[in-house]
Amino acid sequence: MVQIIDQFRNKEQAHSDRSGQKHWFIKARQHHQKRADVGSKLEADILGLAAETMMATQIQIEEFKVKLDTYEQATTAALMQNQIALDLVVAQIEALLDRAYVMEDGRRVFKTEDGAQVFDEFGQEVKQDELDFGLIKPSDPTWESFSGLSEERNQLNQERSQLFEFQQKLDDAREKADSGDLTEEGLKDLDADLLEAMPPSVAKQISGVENALSVPNASSSFTAKANPAALQAAPGVKAAFQPETL
Repeated sequence: MVQIIDQFRNKEQAHSDRSGQKHWFIKARQHHQKRADVGSKLEADILGLAAETMMATQIQIEEFKVKLDTYEQATTAALMQNQIALDLVVAQIEALLDRAYVMEDGRRVFKTEDGAQVFDEFGQEVKQDELDFGLIKPSDPTWESFSGLSEERNQLNQERSQLFEFQQKLDDAREKADSGDLTEEGLKDLDADLLEAMPPSVAKQISGVENALSVPNASSSFTAKANPAALQAAPGVKAAFQPETL
């Protein structure tokens, strides 16, 4: 009987030893995996920090400045076209105001095409107890024509503000590029910010130049430092960078 009990105890001890060894192995493997994960994260952090702190090369800076030159010239062209369009719209608005019916208080007013409403030049509705709508002749300019031009003027003014803001961003970007403190990551972020902030009218100008320079016998790349005469000679460049006569 004693032998049976001893055999049982030996088996139980062996099983306990094996369980302990298995538990130790699992813990050791988990510890090793944790150390490996920490090492991988540390390596990734070091590589990320190196990428963030690696200074941009002179070649990268110069390439970025060439891009800034392109953006600046496109912005100037967009501003010129905006000014021409704005001058034309303002002149058309003034012409309508000169032909509009003038109330006793000096306001110029416009009747809608259906004749149901009248608005003054500031967009305020004029009621029939203020004015006999019949005094406005059918040949007088309508509210639809005046308000349409007014909305176009507002849009052009908004576009102009965006162009000036983008122009300031370009100036700030050039100052950073000239500072010599830009990292590769910082340069990449700066480039992305400019692309995101670029007004559609500027992007249209750049697209026009790229299309012009893609034709046969034209230069394969564009820089704003190129000879202006050579730019004008390239097909389509004049149309892209010089405002059309309206």
